[in-house]
Amino acid sequence: MSTRRLRRVSARVITRLITFALGGLVLACGDAEEPSGEDGCPASIWAAPRRGGVVPSVLGQWSQWSMATPMSRFDATWWLAEPTLPPGEYGYLIVEEGEAALDPHNGLGGFRASDGVEVSWLVVDDCTSPRVGAELDDDGALRLRPIAAQGAAPPETIELRRGDDVLAEVSVADDDGAAALPQLDLPRGRHALEARTRDREGVVGPDTPFAVFSDPIAPERADDVIYHVMIDRFRGDEGAVLAPPPSPGVRAGGTLSGVRAELERGALEAVGASTLWLSPVYLNPDELRVGREDDHLYEGYHGYWPVDTRAVDPRIGGEAELDALVAAAHDRGIRVVLDLVPNHYDITNARVDATAEEGWFNVRDPVCVCGMPDCPWSTEIQRCWFTPYLPDLRLEHPDALLAAIDDALWWQGRFGIDGFRVDAVPMMPRAATRRIYRAVRDAVGPASGSLLLGEVFTGPGEAGIAALRYHLGPDGLDSTFDFPTMWAIRDVLTGRVGFDALVRVLEAEDDALAGSGAVLARMLGNHDTARIASVVAGDDGRDPWDDPPPAVVDAEVLARVRLGFALVLTLPGIPVLYYGDEFGVPGAADPDNRRVMPDPAALDASALALFGDVARLGQLRRCMKTMRRGGWRRVGASADHFAFVRELPGDAPALVVLSASSDATSLTIPATVAAGWYTDVMSGERLEIGATGATIELPPWGVRVLVSEEHACA
Repeated sequence: MSTRRLRRVSARVITRLITFALGGLVLACGDAEEPSGEDGCPASIWAAPRRGGVVPSVLGQWSQWSMATPMSRFDATWWLAEPTLPPGEYGYLIVEEGEAALDPHNGLGGFRASDGVEVSWLVVDDCTSPRVGAELDDDGALRLRPIAAQGAAPPETIELRRGDDVLAEVSVADDDGAAALPQLDLPRGRHALEARTRDREGVVGPDTPFAVFSDPIAPERADDVIYHVMIDRFRGDEGAVLAPPPSPGVRAGGTLSGVRAELERGALEAVGASTLWLSPVYLNPDELRVGREDDHLYEGYHGYWPVDTRAVDPRIGGEAELDALVAAAHDRGIRVVLDLVPNHYDITNARVDATAEEGWFNVRDPVCVCGMPDCPWSTEIQRCWFTPYLPDLRLEHPDALLAAIDDALWWQGRFGIDGFRVDAVPMMPRAATRRIYRAVRDAVGPASGSLLLGEVFTGPGEAGIAALRYHLGPDGLDSTFDFPTMWAIRDVLTGRVGFDALVRVLEAEDDALAGSGAVLARMLGNHDTARIASVVAGDDGRDPWDDPPPAVVDAEVLARVRLGFALVLTLPGIPVLYYGDEFGVPGAADPDNRRVMPDPAALDASALALFGDVARLGQLRRCMKTMRRGGWRRVGASADHFAFVRELPGDAPALVVLSASSDATSLTIPATVAAGWYTDVMSGERLEIGATGATIELPPWGVRVLVSEEHACA
């Protein structure tokens, strides 16, 4: 109902500096003048009262929160307010029968400076000059929409620029017609461009920045396969194999140069990866620290203790090496995602002393440490500190939030990265994180220009699914890590439940997330969970310091791990591969789950065979559009068997048949699967599905991925 108000990108980019210089200052000072209505720009606020006969009103920052303005009836359901305001951002609330509440139709929010109350957020675009909006059409193609200045002539042309170079000039038919992005002769990789429009009276608007990625491996989000690297544990300079650190909690010496060497060697592309997710690159402290829940000593090898939120730690290579790595990835069509940590600072960060008296941090005496008996996660998650040396930011404070926003924009602009994995999302107010997401998106045009993947760590089942859903949607994250499915897959692989339980989780997620626009990131594990190989082997409960799990060589254990990879890489979603899991690297809880990346030349045949199967599945997903973008349809599910079809109009279907039995078994495939000859991508075997179906033989913990033998990807 909000026309151009929030969902469309339009001129939000243009007004960002005005917003933070004006709107941010207004919030900080707590007073804004009542606009005259003569020099402002139109905005729209909609309301549908909960009860008939109620006349809603709007209470806003523009009136210093002192005067509610009645709304006008639009039709039998909707009421409308159309304030005229200077360009910027404004907090407001909807008032019904004297009760002020958030606008349920606006997903964007902020905080009132005077008391920290959460409010809805109105963005008023700059209407004083012609401008350009960037948007995606139904096919995912980028289009540019010219927007006339208020009361001025319609736009006539859109000029595309990269720096001082004019790339193209596009004629526009009228002031509301979107122009397709012309074919641009750009080398492979990400490009920061600007668009400006000229109206028929010759008035030129300001530059609107947007980003395009030329010839990516993964054009759409569903095409992605993410490879997660913990820099310190991956490779040394020029790809040198690392020795295990002298203690699990200290540095091993991995660098950005080492990641680049593996990238250039083709290690990511071998498993079908299209996006590289790097652990945090922030400058971290030198000194050892006592662990959160134990007496062991740790270094900031992981990057999650930001001493400087705008500096690349020189121990991993500094800015020059990050530049080189991003350039090398982009040259190969691979996107780069950085780990963003907006929830806390290290105690030695200069901002801590400089702003502590200004109310930037959640403070309690004694410090409220997350998960301690006097500081439970359930009630204190948005106020607690991870440790006494990681002050927790109070992002309700406008200056603290502005700093977090500007930090994200600095990394995105300085290094030309393609998005963020956002750390500890539930530990921050949703209104604050959504403001960060909005700023990141506004700086690159349409939402597809930057992936925002959030860590919403949950348990299993419906509660976990609901927690994910809370942080998704048009104003929320693009994706979250699918912990509910991860736990269910682990339970299948360890024999705790059957496939039927997993299917219930998958179908519940489909129902709960319908319409969110999100593509879930599916995984077997990450840097906060025990390694999948040790989980399946039953060794994940061993002491990570004094009794770490041994290497996994048991054939059945590795077959179960392979089955897990088959699920992650053949189901819809964004597969996330944690470095080393493709070789079955063992590991108990943190920090043992962060062992150094092994040298493939030193691994036995079973580990290399697992890698081969993962690579085969990853390459199939890269090759076959159905495996990336198709829907899934259950063909059969029981405790021991799971069969499903991936289907996409215009491409051949693929049939996935899985066994969770320790014995050789068979499964009858019904006639609902297209008849014909198929190739099993895993074994190369040729199989026929007849008009009445087929019986598929499966080895213990077997995986069959059947593709029509005539398909190019077979």
